[in-house]
Amino acid sequence: MDSIFSVPTKIHFGIGKIETLTDIAKEYGKRCLLVTTKNTHPLEKVFTRLKGVLSQNNFEVIHFDEVIPNPTTEIVEKGIRLLQDNKIDFVISVGGGSSIDTAKIICLLNESKDIDWSNLFDKYNNPHIHYKPIHNRHIPLIAIPTTAGTGSEVTQAAVISIDNDKNTIFHPLNYPAHAILDPNLLLTLPSKLTASTGFDAFCHAFESYINPMASPFSELASLEAIKVIKNYLPKSIESLNNIFYRKQLLYAQTLAGIALSNAGASAPHPLSEIIGGVTGISHGEALALVFPEFLHMQYHLNTTKFATIARIFDNTLNSLSDKEAASKLSSIIKDFLKAIKLYHKFDDYSVTDEQFSSIIDSPILNFLSFGCKENLQKIILDSKNLR
Repeated sequence: MDSIFSVPTKIHFGIGKIETLTDIAKEYGKRCLLVTTKNTHPLEKVFTRLKGVLSQNNFEVIHFDEVIPNPTTEIVEKGIRLLQDNKIDFVISVGGGSSIDTAKIICLLNESKDIDWSNLFDKYNNPHIHYKPIHNRHIPLIAIPTTAGTGSEVTQAAVISIDNDKNTIFHPLNYPAHAILDPNLLLTLPSKLTASTGFDAFCHAFESYINPMASPFSELASLEAIKVIKNYLPKSIESLNNIFYRKQLLYAQTLAGIALSNAGASAPHPLSEIIGGVTGISHGEALALVFPEFLHMQYHLNTTKFATIARIFDNTLNSLSDKEAASKLSSIIKDFLKAIKLYHKFDDYSVTDEQFSSIIDSPILNFLSFGCKENLQKIILDSKNLR
């Protein structure tokens, strides 16, 4: 029962909450760095309105729009220099996990020069310890997600790529000061991104639920997120403009992010980041590649929790033993991935033999705390060969 549970970010949740931005920003100063991707076309009206409202309220906005999927250390360093050159008071990030993670690291390292990145990256283990000392001034971050998946707006983790490897920086200063969660901002999200980000949120909830660091508090958040995603992700994909479905997914991804930040992930997340770093496959799609085989290999290690989740998807399993119910979870999730059109093979992404060798031989596999290297390699190999 002993546990640690923390939610440092102040969450502003609901339809129209984006209108509270200027009131929130007033407490931090007048010079703002806005961090986004370059391709903001689907939300162009939102960005135009945000910048206009900020300017009308006498905020000076410097727009850093060079974020890309799987952002690199070079991009982060550009953002840090822009922040330093303009004496920024606070940062606003609008977008998915890439934009929010980039903004987190810009804030965290805002006074740094000649950054030794290798000394900042963390292994996947206890999310509450092993923080590297950071002595920079604190720059507040207001995170505004436009996807329902990463939960980055409520976590202390930020993922960054260097030399085709995706690495994570954990630090309590990575928590945004505020998260504005407005489902209106999800209405332009296409079906493929809705599916992949939604499945990412499912994985956050699942992996944190089975992590040994899980607490009664994080487990409640994980299970609620799983139930909501199971019920509303397929519906949202079929009805992209349904604001109620979008609101449910935004709620679920936030719960999943909170659970993840307190309990930690499991094997699929670092495996998917290795795959994404080598191939460029999106995070949610990479998770979908390995998750069914992970379930097939691991269910016997925690039949009670695996069975609990299997029964959320299929209540006819209530009459079966935990072991029997847990054994069916892999096929259940395969069917779920098919329903949301996210069930693919490595070959569907034209992954070359050379790329696959780089994935299997990744040195990161030597440092993960989720099992021996051989078992992790087997999950990847079986995902490629047995589908």
